[in-house]
Amino acid sequence: MTSMLPPTRDLPPGRQDEIRVEIEHAVAGRGQRRMRLAPVLAAATAVGAVAAGVVFLAPSSQPQTANQPAPMTTQATSAAPTTRPAPVIPVLSEERIAAIEKGCQESAGVQGTPKLYQHVGSGQGAFALIYTSNAVLTCTLDSGGMPFNSGFSSGFDPEWLPGHFSADSLGASTGGDVPGNKPIYRGVHGYRIAAGRVDSKVARVTLTADGQTVDATIANNTFVARIVHPTTWSPPEGTDFGEVRAYDAAGNLLGTNNGSGNKCFVNPQGVIVSGGWRDPNTDPKTCEPAQPWR
Repeated sequence: MTSMLPPTRDLPPGRQDEIRVEIEHAVAGRGQRRMRLAPVLAAATAVGAVAAGVVFLAPSSQPQTANQPAPMTTQATSAAPTTRPAPVIPVLSEERIAAIEKGCQESAGVQGTPKLYQHVGSGQGAFALIYTSNAVLTCTLDSGGMPFNSGFSSGFDPEWLPGHFSADSLGASTGGDVPGNKPIYRGVHGYRIAAGRVDSKVARVTLTADGQTVDATIANNTFVARIVHPTTWSPPEGTDFGEVRAYDAAGNLLGTNNGSGNKCFVNPQGVIVSGGWRDPNTDPKTCEPAQPWR
């Protein structure tokens, strides 16, 4: 851990009440989600709790919002019928892929079989995006003296999408040269990140934050967008985590992470797989059909 707490952050409208409800559910033992922040430098990541002044965000409940926690009701466990091919990571050997999957899983402390879907960058600070049957792992590689440093969000079914895309992780990490950090983190860049899943109609994903817009890397039906900042950068106070936009091949907007987040989605068995978490008595018949991740 760094020796300095991340800066105090303003929450999006309504998010304080959402977090309070989620914590109450977790304390009551009714929630099934597990959350954890990557231990080095991270100021925020895609999980649903508040600790040490850090804001954590949960996987999106629809294409228009990436800030809504997964349902606190029963989660789906059945796999979706899919034509999605197995992920291919051409720049890495099978041995390196296996090492990343194992190392990031152990860092996050989650169960299940990890599968690497993206490897972005090289050398210090390269990034790995991994999914299990009920979790997403956002893992920084060979940075800050740690070969694997992974945050995660779990308790949702990645086989189902609430529309054309899902922004499963939005976060920011302070730079290693921010005053108060330990010497081992010197030279580590700060960054913002957005990562998640897309269907076959999504041809482009962008992340807009800090006055910049960058294109995400799309591979294996997933996306990863990062804005790299200087080693002295800290996330500004009172800002959100940026806007994610998804487009089709013709340039038509398919969705954005900014929205109300009030919808819920069910699989063909009628089990809520996204949204509906505010009320454990949500009637699945009032939800919209989720789409297979393919």
